[in-house]
Amino acid sequence: MVDFSKLTRPKSTAAPIDPIEIFKKTPNLGDAPNDLWKGQAEALTLWHKGRSLADNVVILNTGAGKSIVGVLIAQSLVNEEIGPVVYACSTIDLAKQTERECERIGLKFTSRISGAFSNDLFATGKAFCITTYAALFAPITGFTKERAPAAVVFDDAHVSERLIRDALTLHISKTDYSALYGDLIDVVRPEFEALGKGQHLNFILEDVGQAGVTLCPPATAFRHRAEIIEMLKKHDYKNKESLFFPVVHLYEHIGMCAIFLSSGAIEITPPFIPTTRFEFLGPKVRRVYLSATLDYETDFVRGFGVRKAHRIEPDNDAGNGERLILLGNDLANPEGQKELATTLSTKNKVLVAVPSYTRAKRWSDLVVPPGPKDFTDQLNQFRQAKKGMFCLVSRVDGIDLPQDTCRIMLVDGAPTGSSLMEKYLFSTLGMTNLFSTKFSSRLTQLFGRINRGRSDYGAFLLYGNDLNVWLKNERNIALLPELLRKQVILGQSMQNDLGPVEHPQAVELVDSVLFRDKGWLQFYRDTIDGLEVSNDAIERVKARESQLAIGAEAECRFMSKLWEGDIDGARKPILDVLNDIAIADAKLAGWYSIWLGMTYEIEGDDETSGTHYRRARSRLSNWVNLPFKKVYKEGEFTADAKTAAHERLLSVNNSGPQALSDYIARIRAQINSVANSAQSSNQHEEAVRYVGELLGFSATRPDNELGMGPDVIWFDDTEKYLVAFELKTKKTTPADYTKDEVGQSLNHLQWIDENFKDYKSDGIFMMGPDGTCKANANPSDRIFHLTMERFHASVAQYLAQIEDVRGRTALERWTILNEMGQLPEWQLKGWFNRLRDRLLRDLKPQ
Repeated sequence: MVDFSKLTRPKSTAAPIDPIEIFKKTPNLGDAPNDLWKGQAEALTLWHKGRSLADNVVILNTGAGKSIVGVLIAQSLVNEEIGPVVYACSTIDLAKQTERECERIGLKFTSRISGAFSNDLFATGKAFCITTYAALFAPITGFTKERAPAAVVFDDAHVSERLIRDALTLHISKTDYSALYGDLIDVVRPEFEALGKGQHLNFILEDVGQAGVTLCPPATAFRHRAEIIEMLKKHDYKNKESLFFPVVHLYEHIGMCAIFLSSGAIEITPPFIPTTRFEFLGPKVRRVYLSATLDYETDFVRGFGVRKAHRIEPDNDAGNGERLILLGNDLANPEGQKELATTLSTKNKVLVAVPSYTRAKRWSDLVVPPGPKDFTDQLNQFRQAKKGMFCLVSRVDGIDLPQDTCRIMLVDGAPTGSSLMEKYLFSTLGMTNLFSTKFSSRLTQLFGRINRGRSDYGAFLLYGNDLNVWLKNERNIALLPELLRKQVILGQSMQNDLGPVEHPQAVELVDSVLFRDKGWLQFYRDTIDGLEVSNDAIERVKARESQLAIGAEAECRFMSKLWEGDIDGARKPILDVLNDIAIADAKLAGWYSIWLGMTYEIEGDDETSGTHYRRARSRLSNWVNLPFKKVYKEGEFTADAKTAAHERLLSVNNSGPQALSDYIARIRAQINSVANSAQSSNQHEEAVRYVGELLGFSATRPDNELGMGPDVIWFDDTEKYLVAFELKTKKTTPADYTKDEVGQSLNHLQWIDENFKDYKSDGIFMMGPDGTCKANANPSDRIFHLTMERFHASVAQYLAQIEDVRGRTALERWTILNEMGQLPEWQLKGWFNRLRDRLLRDLKPQ
């Protein structure tokens, strides 16, 4: 018999899964940290408690040690033996940096940056794999079958949307693929010509006046999907790496993509990200997202399709360094950035950050950006140098220059993206709300390149009209982290007090920070805590971004369903949120309408697609390349739409008698909304805007979309005429109209005159209850008072005339509405005259 009592009992080999215990058991390798920082320990403890959740977001400031947190979490998941664990980095440099972090604290790992896996530890379940987003999101990847991730740690999750979008974008450079570029232009040209936009296409391709980017008519890719694939085959895409991987992603779905054109490139990409295309973004996979900033989740949701992930945000002050921020526009020489950089670099190091290589050429006589192969070596040389310049192009993350490695950054141009889609949405369509969160995140990350700890300090010189204007908008500043908001306000306050300073004084200001001038330090400490944007700006931004995050989730569901071929299922999530999105951001709602219209057009439903395209034109611009029905025929009747108002009536009647009833009901609901005091000012503004859209005009909300200008503008793009509204509908009766409110409207008129020089404007309506205009106010003869009752009654008169035709024969309806649509009183100028009742100054006490 075996005496089991004498046998050696094997020791348990189970590894700890608590990440803090894992850290305690790592070997002391000399360079390893002795202890975790408070924020790191708190983040790991909170994650461990919620480790079974599908989605955890760990938010730690730049410089707070996210990488150690991330690799300890990855090791914890490996120890739990849940299956393959992947650690995704945004760049190769950051992947290698993560490898060094693992080596520093003694963690084993596998890496797959390009080509094969570095060892078999990942395959055998003994280690996690460090890779890049590009490798993970590639259509042909090593992370499938038995290596399919059971958990993924996404580092730098705040830049994920751009990286995932890049994986799904086929970029065809005219320089690299001129023949393919030309063949694809030939494929899409008939689409422009069918809309009478052939000359517009030539304008873009010939780069007349730096024309920029245009969007092909939305159903172009669907109608020409076979031709596009054939052209790619003709030009041997399989043997061209930059084409091959995107084509594999898009091959079966290219008909659902948008096509953007410029004089130098073509981009084919889905209008939204189909997140369910990637199994590791689906159920049964645990995800941990590491982010330096996530005050607003809109772009995060766009990238991952996840809303309301569990947030882990420990209290830490890493990254909260001291900053002097000066705006170039407010210096004596707003175009003197090169001269100032040259002076500063004679005794300091200056990091010059530019958004593109085109912008970098302006600096070529002083500093040239390194190529990809030399980047790391030249950056290390700069770190070791005592003075000089280094040029950083379109990089807002992955570069660390803390403390004395660099204390001066000169930013020359807003950190915008380089994709054609982003340029089109931002520059052509002016979708500023859509990019505000992207912009604020990029700017925050850019500041973090040289300011990475509580004890760090530095000076930032910001040039470029786009960047300077953005930072002077209170609602934009409200998107930034709290301390950075305060520092931006402090810098602007200083410059307002000092006036336009010359370069010697600007150098003196920078020196006061770098050489720890006691006066500067005392001023900064005494002032910084008391600065903040208004509560109204913060609350408006929160409300808007909360709604836009809901829209972002709907975008992912829409595109995922299209990717699966379920067109009906795709429409529902967008239709469910469309009206609410229109209140938060009318231009984004217009973008949604384009792609809703596309889904109906490809099914042959021209009436419904036409409805969505009209909404898109009104909310965006008549320059959007959308089908536009101008000639209407029914039996003996034929009419050619002469104006926007005329086309609106003809198009509604074209859909039948019930459509007229629906049209009347929609307008009536909006004018009732304006009269409803229980609704918010935001809802009132959108209702007035939507009435203008329903009447056939382009209609926007500049204050909501740009943070400047009046609340609502109606445009007649054919007649080049506009009508502006400033709403005071939340005032109680009798209302007082103050000097400040009058001054605001005078500023709006000046803004309109400066920004819409091609349009005629006869004034602005201040819409609100009856009351008085304060005696000390001085409204001009272009400011009119408009009550909600008069607005309601005027629109009701229009509806009454349409009501009269509903019981008539088809020919009578066509004839009457055809004549009505051409009457002067229903054109935009006529509406101005109809609404105009009295000047605001007539309300002043006699």
